[in-house]
Amino acid sequence: MVTFAVLCLLACVLSAKFDGPHLVPNFRPPSVPLVVVNPYLSIWSDADHLYDDFPKHWSGPVICLSGMISIDGKVYRFMAKDTDLAPDVMTQVNLTVYPTQTVYVFQESGIQLTLTFSTPAFAATDKIPTLPITFLTYTVEAIDGLSNHTIKIYYDNTAEGVVSDTKQMVIWEHAPLMRGQIAMRMGTTEQDYFGQDSDRINWGYWYVSTILDRGVIATMAPAVDTRTAFIEGKVLPPEDKNKPRACQDNWPVLAIAWDFGTITPGQPSQRWLQISYDQVYSMKYFGTAMEPLWKHNYENFTGLIRNSEYETLKKACDDKDAEIIEALYSVGGQNYATISSLAWRQAIGGTIAVWNNVTNEPWVFLKEISSGGATNTVDVIFPVAPLFLWDLPEALQLMLLPLLNYANNGTKKYGLDIPYNLEWAPHHLGHWPVCDLEPNNEEQMPVEASGDMLLMIAGVVLQTKNLTFLDPYWPLLTIWADFIVASLPDPGNQLCTDDFEGPSPHNMNLAAKGMVALGAYSQLLRMKGDTASAEKYETANTQFIQYWTTNGLDGDHYKRQYNLPGSWSLKYNLLFQKILKLNLFPQSVFDQELKYYMSKMNTYGIPMDDRHLYTKTDWLMWTAAMASDDQFNSITSAVYKFANETPDRSPFTDWYAVDTAHRQGFTARPVIGGLYARLLTAMKN
Repeated sequence: MVTFAVLCLLACVLSAKFDGPHLVPNFRPPSVPLVVVNPYLSIWSDADHLYDDFPKHWSGPVICLSGMISIDGKVYRFMAKDTDLAPDVMTQVNLTVYPTQTVYVFQESGIQLTLTFSTPAFAATDKIPTLPITFLTYTVEAIDGLSNHTIKIYYDNTAEGVVSDTKQMVIWEHAPLMRGQIAMRMGTTEQDYFGQDSDRINWGYWYVSTILDRGVIATMAPAVDTRTAFIEGKVLPPEDKNKPRACQDNWPVLAIAWDFGTITPGQPSQRWLQISYDQVYSMKYFGTAMEPLWKHNYENFTGLIRNSEYETLKKACDDKDAEIIEALYSVGGQNYATISSLAWRQAIGGTIAVWNNVTNEPWVFLKEISSGGATNTVDVIFPVAPLFLWDLPEALQLMLLPLLNYANNGTKKYGLDIPYNLEWAPHHLGHWPVCDLEPNNEEQMPVEASGDMLLMIAGVVLQTKNLTFLDPYWPLLTIWADFIVASLPDPGNQLCTDDFEGPSPHNMNLAAKGMVALGAYSQLLRMKGDTASAEKYETANTQFIQYWTTNGLDGDHYKRQYNLPGSWSLKYNLLFQKILKLNLFPQSVFDQELKYYMSKMNTYGIPMDDRHLYTKTDWLMWTAAMASDDQFNSITSAVYKFANETPDRSPFTDWYAVDTAHRQGFTARPVIGGLYARLLTAMKN
């Protein structure tokens, strides 16, 4: 670990790094990511100011993190609402959301406090998002030229982050660490792994750790006692021994207070803490409990804390933010960089990486957040795929492996022998975090799921140049490709991913997906060296595309349904033709469709089709990724306007009304990573 003296010299305020053209100043996100690590550890602020409301889990319940500062003996609140906390606030003057970090700036009485939430949501090891940690960095500096300001800072969190119901019993204790560090943890007494049916976890342990310095005090006690002591300038109370007890019973907290001493102008002073979560077990796959991936790298959780070096990971977050924002800005400008920065942690935070101890390899699982809670839903992985294909293609590959194994009748070795007997790809694996689904109990989307799988696999192979992971699955892919051939050119009355819109028979967008997927499979076959088979699918596909372009044309655009003149829809499924560099649909189809879409532009974007005045953020930005620069900028500006003005405060929704900016449903879903599609279509090779 770095010494505290070195840390005090860092004083890195990231918000200065991209002032200017890269991000839009004064952007007001619908919700601000604070501690967004995975579907369970996902804490947001739905308020304009960090002190206006309590931090919350993405699903709505409060997970209280609080913060106060003492400036020359006067105490101000800067995080959480006024309950037992100081009534006066330290004025928030700036907020910036970067891909891996959120930076708040507060000012009061000649002092500026910069509070940074840093989550290493990037390729930490083997290009898999894996470390279940977030750092909170407190940087204090005098901005009035005076040198006699004395500063203290206070942090606490309740046990709401470890329970699914605040009536559940919790326990707390100090965790042993190496000399010079301090850590506390809390968790439920029951520890019923996988036993709850909630969006919130009630097993595992929440840790808070920091450097043990002369000016730090850490305790575990009732919230009212620790907060009151800080406000009154007293030492924090000793550890509360009345345990276990209910989370809501006198609200036990993990609390830390730092005495910064006197702040000298021009010499910022810094402290930090680390929030970590040990799930113990993360997923259950057809009978086998799988541990989080970090356990493959560290002997225990305190080992993870000891090795999570602040300086190294903070710099990695700074560097990753710079890389991502520069890429976003270079292809899409300010608005695009701003909303896509907001999307990053939401997308990565919908996943968990585990160690598969049966095959001795990492796997990644993704939760269908806020729309059913299913695990590895194929048509939810599909819209977020552009983000992973751009930066973490190996993680997308590891997301597909649990599905491929299931469809290939590979569950028996995990404990449950559930034969898969369908001639199309599976829809999902079960309800998070347990995978145990019988194939006939799935929501059946035959062309949708089969097409999605073939397209994503082709995307992974194109990015990684690796075909070997497909060796056991070629017969399976052929079954899916043949099913698509049998379903085209008109997929009939099949269900597609946009099932919330109602039935859409003879769906031209779904048909286009099947055709692009056949092109993807032909591409895979050619890379494998099977030219004869590739040509067979290409010949059939040429006829399907001819049917599509001839029978779907409706004057100046293409219909939503083959049999429905006067209809239209966003043909977002054509995107993968651009991503995979395929030569299937003529460019005139793209040009004609996009010109027509622009005629349907509303205040906050373009509707999905002629039936409703709502859109899907992911699909709209997929559509924009195929557009000209002017069209892209127009669409992106509308989506930015929505995010900045929507009256509904919750994590970035992917379903909203284009005339009112009201959320129609869905929140915090990882599909928002679809915003990264433009980075793929902008690639030269």
